[in-house]
Amino acid sequence: MTRFGNPEFDREFMEIREATFSELAQVLSLYDEYERKKSPWPSENEQKNIFEKLRHSGGCVLVATLESVVVGTCTLNLCPNFSWSGRPYAIIENVIVTREQRNKGVGKALLSHAARLAESKGCYKVALMTGSKKLSTLKFYESAGFIGDKQGFQLRFEA
Repeated sequence: MTRFGNPEFDREFMEIREATFSELAQVLSLYDEYERKKSPWPSENEQKNIFEKLRHSGGCVLVATLESVVVGTCTLNLCPNFSWSGRPYAIIENVIVTREQRNKGVGKALLSHAARLAESKGCYKVALMTGSKKLSTLKFYESAGFIGDKQGFQLRFEA
């Protein structure tokens, strides 16, 4: 858990920690702020199953909260690996901060916490991909310490 005060938040203190299952509805609501095609939320039973699988694998959903309200989130996935002496690697997904709290340090704090957590779990690297072409988004990730020196590829499947 990380707690810090930020002058941009006035008297509020932001906390970054692993999400509880009871906060998942707030996290899913943030996903709906993505500029993308909307998809239905998993059923509550599916949500529980996914949440437990993620935790069992060593990953987690991180949340940034202000006065108990989730204002930002990202998911940290840990992947077992044979190379790099068997050290795992981590993938960060679903980075989002509510519109009202953007450009106030929430996203950088989330990414920093996720990176430290991945390192503490023995990962040799943490990576993320973005579909955004916006220069401001790319500069944000670079300002958070990520280097855009790799080419990413993906193959998507429709549900």
